[in-house]
Amino acid sequence: TDNGNIIHLPDKFHDFGIFVARVAKDGRKGFIHETPDNVQHHTRILVMKCMECKNLLFELESGIIEEMRRLQYSREHIALYRKICRQFAGFVKGKGAENIFSEKSGKEFLKETYDYPSSELKGRLSKPVSAAVRCIRLLGEYRLYGAFVRTRTANREYNWSGKDIYPVKSYVEFVHSLDTSKSTKKLRVHHIKLFYNYMNFRHIESICDMAPETISGYILSMQGGSPVYAAHRLGTLKFYLRFLFEKGHHDTDLTIFIPRIKTPGNKNVPALWNRDEIIKLLGSIDRGNPSGKRDYAVISLAVQLGIRISDIASLKLDNLKWERKEIEFEQYKTGKKVIYPMLDEIGWSIIDYIRYARPGTGSAYLFLSCNAPYVNLQSGSVGCILYRQMRRCGLRKEEGTVKGMHSLRHALARNLLEQNVPLAVLSEIMGHTSIVSSSPYLKVDIEGLRDCALSLEGIVL
Repeated sequence: TDNGNIIHLPDKFHDFGIFVARVAKDGRKGFIHETPDNVQHHTRILVMKCMECKNLLFELESGIIEEMRRLQYSREHIALYRKICRQFAGFVKGKGAENIFSEKSGKEFLKETYDYPSSELKGRLSKPVSAAVRCIRLLGEYRLYGAFVRTRTANREYNWSGKDIYPVKSYVEFVHSLDTSKSTKKLRVHHIKLFYNYMNFRHIESICDMAPETISGYILSMQGGSPVYAAHRLGTLKFYLRFLFEKGHHDTDLTIFIPRIKTPGNKNVPALWNRDEIIKLLGSIDRGNPSGKRDYAVISLAVQLGIRISDIASLKLDNLKWERKEIEFEQYKTGKKVIYPMLDEIGWSIIDYIRYARPGTGSAYLFLSCNAPYVNLQSGSVGCILYRQMRRCGLRKEEGTVKGMHSLRHALARNLLEQNVPLAVLSEIMGHTSIVSSSPYLKVDIEGLRDCALSLEGIVL
């Protein structure tokens, strides 16, 4: 900081394998890369002064209320958050604790006042509980960064590029002109939108007004998240900054201020599904109502064919080739045309859904919402179907494992490998463009890994 204060790197951030900013010998602020092995040797970094501040609760309350007014929150929302802030202040005072904000006091307040998180499995949070959780998070964000991001409705359009409307427009046009998948193009725009949202609550309106410390703070805002996701976002930011420099939108190549995050390949291990769990999952679905008929067909496609959720959501009636008993479509991720056999159980579950549960609309999509307006399911909605059903039947997976719909795809791959299906054939079944893409599935083949283990017989320890 300006006065020479040093703050040590939080333990959670060590997983990133980087340090955000450091003072070079010539006094210029820059970025460096550190491996986890060197973490113990270099533990001092530059961060914002506000991270070490212990603001009083009434100061934080005044700050977030003022920030909410700046972000044009409604009067009702401001009044509600002020009420919760004062309720929290009263709680802290009643405990006889110091009149400052801490994560510990925030968790105790939510638990004792709103029973959050609840020990019972519940659905969506009630509005009072949701507002209280959001308010405590805002207090923490404002204490750390002096600002926070407003949650906006996905369908609401707004100018997020500030004064950089023309450079951003040029970048978007360039991204859409590239020979990449739709999902990649969408992510490359979305990641830049997240960066501009961060600059907005730091009151920075243009890249030209940005300092290296801005990138430092942006990286710290991703603290505690997935290192792989952080690497993707920083990679996109580097791609964008290089574009601005090469096209003459900025005089300086700012990519030198972005560190490289070293992430181990295939670090995440998917949750393993055994046959009994699959049977329990499918058997617990209530097929006597419209949503149950739809959910059974959706999960069956993931379990028996390993189709990605993006492809399940975008399936159309025309993709069902009844005369050939096949499902034919172009993959959303790869753009590759694939043909799957329509197994009897899948075919009958789809027929049951179309005849007795699917809304009678003119939509070309196969899976629709159960309530009006009847629109096709999005990828996120398909993913929620599994989480909802797991709660209902009491299935739990270990923390730290990938347990979404994609884990069912891994389960199919594991089953095929256990039946000694060659990797090349597996790659074709899973719809991969390269056999290399199928190699991560080898880590779930437990028996195959045991066969690869070397014997220790004859080795003297």
